[in-house]
Amino acid sequence: MSCRRILASVEAGALLLMVAFLLFVCVPQRRAAPAGAEVTEFPGFHGEFPSKHYAGYITVGHEQQKRHIYYYLATSERNPTLDPVVIWINGGPACSGFSAFLHSIGPFKIEDSQVHVKDDPRVTVNPYSWTKMASLLLIDSPAGVGYSYAENEDDNITNDTSRVVDLYDFLSKWFADEYTEFQSNPFYIAGCSYSGVIVPVLAQEILKRNEEFDTIKINFKGYSLCNPAVDVDIENNAHVPYAFRMGLISDELFQSLVTSCNGKYWNNSTPSCKGNMEQFYMDQEQALEKLFDTKLFREKLHAKETEVSGTWKRCPKYIQYTRDILTLTEYHLNVTSKGYRVFLYSGDHSLLVPFSATMEWLKTLNYKETEKWHPWFVENQIAGYSVRYGSNILFATIKGAGHVPSDYLPFEAFVAYQRWIDGAASL
Repeated sequence: MSCRRILASVEAGALLLMVAFLLFVCVPQRRAAPAGAEVTEFPGFHGEFPSKHYAGYITVGHEQQKRHIYYYLATSERNPTLDPVVIWINGGPACSGFSAFLHSIGPFKIEDSQVHVKDDPRVTVNPYSWTKMASLLLIDSPAGVGYSYAENEDDNITNDTSRVVDLYDFLSKWFADEYTEFQSNPFYIAGCSYSGVIVPVLAQEILKRNEEFDTIKINFKGYSLCNPAVDVDIENNAHVPYAFRMGLISDELFQSLVTSCNGKYWNNSTPSCKGNMEQFYMDQEQALEKLFDTKLFREKLHAKETEVSGTWKRCPKYIQYTRDILTLTEYHLNVTSKGYRVFLYSGDHSLLVPFSATMEWLKTLNYKETEKWHPWFVENQIAGYSVRYGSNILFATIKGAGHVPSDYLPFEAFVAYQRWIDGAASL
């Protein structure tokens, strides 16, 4: 080999070493989850996990008011390196994330057919888990719910605004300090029911903080909500006409309500209306407590002992929660006007937040319909109806489903969500 060729070879090798060094120094390194965070056993489940699971705590607040938020991460069964990370914000307004985890969207599901009620609950694999398309992050929020806890009893008094502050604090630390390997993955927020109050506000907070120079940039792409609380007047006022349309109340009661309430069924102080409304409004909780409140499985799930975090309750009564954000229109507009993806879906048999209320509220956004109301199909059967609006908003009903569609029709709800998050042209 000539001297010139040897010199060129040495120079090329040195250049490669220099490039590798600069990449190591300048580019954030993806690393594994925190030491000791992996979960290898789950209460009531016997078998191999479908993917890697992790759990632990993120501390939020300040030195005098520390709150310890518990999380559980089930990574994607498909491709955790590239698939989205979805955080589930539970409704309630103050209920554990494990509620959705075991009843609808998580990799495990409580078996319905127990031989004896007193038997220990059994858990099996959920064939319609969202972990088949995304990494699922569940949290117990606010502090005091589930395994989460606060160091001061004052924190048992909370509201929507405080909760959003804690959720952003949680996410920024989770991505920046504990799970940096997921920073580049698409990030979505999801929830049902009361979380409709929290999700768009949290989305706006993420976008606002992403614009700041010295904060972690969360790779936010959009959010989804089922039967969401969006406007306290619209959703509560829709109960009576929806119930009548569905044949749930008699003609006589409906006519009495129409006459006495004059179209305003919620928050009406007229005595005759109140009397008729009182007539209108005339578990698996223990199974969950048996699963999550044992000393053994607190250790397996990396949760603090009872003496620290308190007795496990799905929706503890001692949390004094106030709804201080009554309408969400402004927040939805702030996020959707920037083109972020939104999927709203409703079980068409939900009385708590009727699909008709969501559709009525959607009209107030004044976005043009880009795809008219039409049926969508699963295995050649009508699974519901769908309409698309400008600014990346998709709305769909799931035919025959109740308040949390995944609880009632898990396959159809799974298909709808997968088509949306994978970016299908239509449902």
